[in-house]
Amino acid sequence: MTIATILPAVETQSLVLREIEARDWNAFALFMTQATYQRHIAMRLRNEDDVKNFVTRQVARQGDERRHVFHLAAEDKARGLAVGDGFIILGRGGLAEIGWGVAPALWGKGYGTQIGRALVGLAVERVGAVRVWAKVMASNTASLKLARRIGLQHERSHPDYPAGHGRFEAVEFFAMTAEDYFNAAY
Repeated sequence: MTIATILPAVETQSLVLREIEARDWNAFALFMTQATYQRHIAMRLRNEDDVKNFVTRQVARQGDERRHVFHLAAEDKARGLAVGDGFIILGRGGLAEIGWGVAPALWGKGYGTQIGRALVGLAVERVGAVRVWAKVMASNTASLKLARRIGLQHERSHPDYPAGHGRFEAVEFFAMTAEDYFNAAY
């Protein structure tokens, strides 16, 4: 199997999901450092410098044939700036973990669903995943609904999952096989 080193941009109704670019750090900093955004994620960026360093690391990894983490920007087509993000982490045996985030000011507008569907498609069709999975903090009711909306099936719960920075959270696990993806209705 050929390993992707750069993922192609994918357009949704309102977004372009694409590889992170150096210019994204400023737009990311506007939402990634907000407490409301950080509440349901493990990787917390404290300030603009943390976000800038994160973006720099992601851009530097693009094109590396050893790459197994794809962190993407979700750019609003109308505004031309990142309003969300997503990731695909390719694991052994064709497993791919996905995750998504949206600027809190835009929650409830369908951006998360667009990002999630694009991530599943990229993971299966471009990265070659045979199984896509996501973990969602149990307190994140919007993302629990989103996981189901994009076709992921609930598999199990973990009451005390390590969530970074010494925190432990109740987490729900969802998954879909590539076969289920290709058999899903459009």
